[in-house]
Amino acid sequence: MLLINNEVVAQILNIKGCMEALETGYRDLIDERAAYRGRYDFFVPNDEPKLMYRWGTMEGASRSFETFAIRMKSDMLEWPEGKTVEKYCIQPGTFCGVVMVFSTRNGEPLAIINDGIIQHMRVGGCAGLGAKYLAREDSCDVGIFGSGGMARSYLEAFYEVRKLKHVRVYSSIKAYRD
Repeated sequence: MLLINNEVVAQILNIKGCMEALETGYRDLIDERAAYRGRYDFFVPNDEPKLMYRWGTMEGASRSFETFAIRMKSDMLEWPEGKTVEKYCIQPGTFCGVVMVFSTRNGEPLAIINDGIIQHMRVGGCAGLGAKYLAREDSCDVGIFGSGGMARSYLEAFYEVRKLKHVRVYSSIKAYRD
């Protein structure tokens, strides 16, 4: 079984390859060659009233790839100033998520992958596929609400499918708007 960290994922996976894999998976869903269970979040109250623990999982299988994968994550949730939720593991700025991959041919465990990079690519790649199929071919402007890591992933995927000329980003955090 392979243990794959974020550094290796960054070296071997790019947004184009991610989007191609997602497209194969979605085609398998249409052709009833794939199955998935949407994200399930399990919440546990914390002694600290401003915190909540969340365990989350999502899973799916594709016959084209002959694999089953489950993503698992462990987060602390906090609502500073009652505005947006902040997520972290152990301390702000750190995260804990892994993807376990198994063979659907023989049940063999194939890999445990740290999900820091692959998760952003998966979400951004889905948005890129949306732009590929739903935006006009000559679309060249994009607007994004939010300026965090996911926004960068979305933009990378949009650039993969369209020749962008203008990007406008809005952030609820004033410092990020300046």
